[in-house]
Amino acid sequence: MNRKTLSLIVFILLSLIWSSTWLFIKLGLESMPPFYSAGWRFLVAAFVLFAYGRYLNIPFPRDGHSHRFLFLFGLSIFTISYGLVYWGEQYLSSGLTSVLFSVMPFYTAGMTQIILPEEKLTWRKAAGLLLGFAGLFFIFSDQLVWNSGPMAAAALIAILISPAFSALGTIQGKKAAGDYHPVMLNALPLLYAAISFFILHLILEEAPAAALPVMGYISLLYLAFIGTALAFVLYFWMLGHTSALLMSSITFVTPPLALFWGWLILGEPVTLKLILGMVVIFGGIYLVRD
Repeated sequence: MNRKTLSLIVFILLSLIWSSTWLFIKLGLESMPPFYSAGWRFLVAAFVLFAYGRYLNIPFPRDGHSHRFLFLFGLSIFTISYGLVYWGEQYLSSGLTSVLFSVMPFYTAGMTQIILPEEKLTWRKAAGLLLGFAGLFFIFSDQLVWNSGPMAAAALIAILISPAFSALGTIQGKKAAGDYHPVMLNALPLLYAAISFFILHLILEEAPAAALPVMGYISLLYLAFIGTALAFVLYFWMLGHTSALLMSSITFVTPPLALFWGWLILGEPVTLKLILGMVVIFGGIYLVRD
């Protein structure tokens, strides 16, 4: 199998995985507060990757420079980015949140011109970004519900800031892909992020119930093993073989694919509007490709 075909398969797999995590996050939040849930998700994923790295005999970084970089990297792409989304979605509709977060490729496009100047933003790629966002906006246009509560404006700002840190983390990961194995590039940052989330939980949240329901454990294990450990290793492997801009365009695909999971698992209807919007989105991604 050639590299281009393998990359396409991984891109599709990542899109399917991250679109399904929305459902499992929702199931987990029914029994766990957000930061507590995120902390356990990242902690379990970190230990899974440490064990896998040990099995592969991947060298563990011991120098202070590597640990400082991996801490700051995890702070941007995991702690701040996920923390703002988890907090903001308490006050905004999921449709509005998904559209707001999908500005990530625009952040990525701007940052790459400064940090990764070799990744030129061409007119074709710019058109692809606009087309992808337009398709997503079209699908969720009737779900962009503005909650007029006192925290809604702050939540909107938080969600708009969040993808900037995801974009920064993506670019940092792209630059570091040649220095670290994809497993180790995730293991330590996930551990640092888990510790950060547990600290936030102790400061800001009430303790969860002593025993979780079965779906709480299923949600946690799926998000840790599949939605985090596997997904982010694949993501940063892909970054070593394609552009940061193309990988960030996954944010256009995951919200509408989440609706397909709703159809498959919950029997929710698939509309013509969704299908047409997906065609537009994939047309945009086709233009963004290298």
